[in-house]
Amino acid sequence: MTASWTVDVITCRGSSYDVGRQFAAGFRKTPRGRAFKRRKERKPFGFSLKNAEAALTTHAPNIWEELHGLADGLEIPLARAVAEFSNGRLRYPARGCSAVMTGGLYGRNYDFSPGRYDRILAAIKPDGVHASIGFTDRFTGRDDGMNEKGLCVGLHYVNEKVWQPGLVCILIVRIVLDQCATTAEAVELLRRLPHGLCFNYSLLDATGHAAVVEGSPAGVAVREGEALACTNHFQSTDMIRFNPRNPGSKGRLGPLETWAQERPDRTALFALLNASDSPVFAHAYARGGGTLHTFVCDPKTTEFRVGVGGDTDPVTLDVGAWACDGSPLPARLEGVLGGRTAPFDAKKRRLFPTEAGSAGDSAKVFAGANLAKAAFRDVGLKDATFDNVDLGGARFDDINFSGATITENCNFKGMTLAGVPVADLFAAYRAAKNRGDT
Repeated sequence: MTASWTVDVITCRGSSYDVGRQFAAGFRKTPRGRAFKRRKERKPFGFSLKNAEAALTTHAPNIWEELHGLADGLEIPLARAVAEFSNGRLRYPARGCSAVMTGGLYGRNYDFSPGRYDRILAAIKPDGVHASIGFTDRFTGRDDGMNEKGLCVGLHYVNEKVWQPGLVCILIVRIVLDQCATTAEAVELLRRLPHGLCFNYSLLDATGHAAVVEGSPAGVAVREGEALACTNHFQSTDMIRFNPRNPGSKGRLGPLETWAQERPDRTALFALLNASDSPVFAHAYARGGGTLHTFVCDPKTTEFRVGVGGDTDPVTLDVGAWACDGSPLPARLEGVLGGRTAPFDAKKRRLFPTEAGSAGDSAKVFAGANLAKAAFRDVGLKDATFDNVDLGGARFDDINFSGATITENCNFKGMTLAGVPVADLFAAYRAAKNRGDT
């Protein structure tokens, strides 16, 4: 699966009410915003405007004010704005997400369903709270981001089977960005906030202090250090009982922990996360878990290096400079969903079994498949059979080919083995065979 992928950038300043109105105006200029008037109202089961107001005025009064501006800007009733764009919808769909905090850098991939993604990067500077830049979810919420103090935070879904009335994850991320300047402040706040569901929250501040807060309705655990990795399961002894079966999350954790110890620079870290053949880049778009955006932040300099889709050339934004003097930001980010190497077949099935099981299972995918320019890395292809497959321009790295069979019916145009064109190898073999060489 590949497709052009764009994310709009919306900037807002002023009172929280002004921020809400400005966000609505920016949203209405986007394709989704122009279609908003035709969308039916979606009110969650059991929604209570009174309860939502109580939660927001207690924990985030600026967001309650912002919702008033959002409602007026979208020309909808306040109740609808609160129901669709705040804490009113507690249940939350599963998603992936990977983060690594190392060498003073915060790197992150966000994995989710393209159809349920806001496709908005918001830079806001409301009066009375910290300015920040982050990817929105239901407008007032944030999936991740960094504020003007250099504090980075991202959410990681774990489980929604254990829940209670409380704050939804996207508002928790937003509240941290608004109210905290350091990891220590964020940890203290995350211990106090009422968690509605089980989520991890990855954190890094300008001092290099990293933490993962494992939040649940039953309690909170914290892992701290200078080099940490985080995916979609709890690691603390007291919290692992809440983990669902999630082999994909555990599989991504290993490479992230390795990179945390290796301390790559910002350019290398972005490439490790965003390459479409990366072990932490997800291609399960049809199942609601493909990588949608990647960013690497330097909290000391407030540099925010970001790209959407895969195999992208990142754009560098300066959050501190924007907050200080309004330095211009791009109107949108552009990329290719799934990446330029397109490791998917026409039927949208996985080609690389990072999560999908054994090589024997995935080998069936390769019969009659078009794998031109595909990328293979750390995949077991032992005893696999490639028959009538287009491998033009394909890349193989660290593959076990023992016992594999590749017939001459395949198109090997552009492919090399150990730097030698496959066509030359076949020609040399035929010449040797004609001479009777053994």
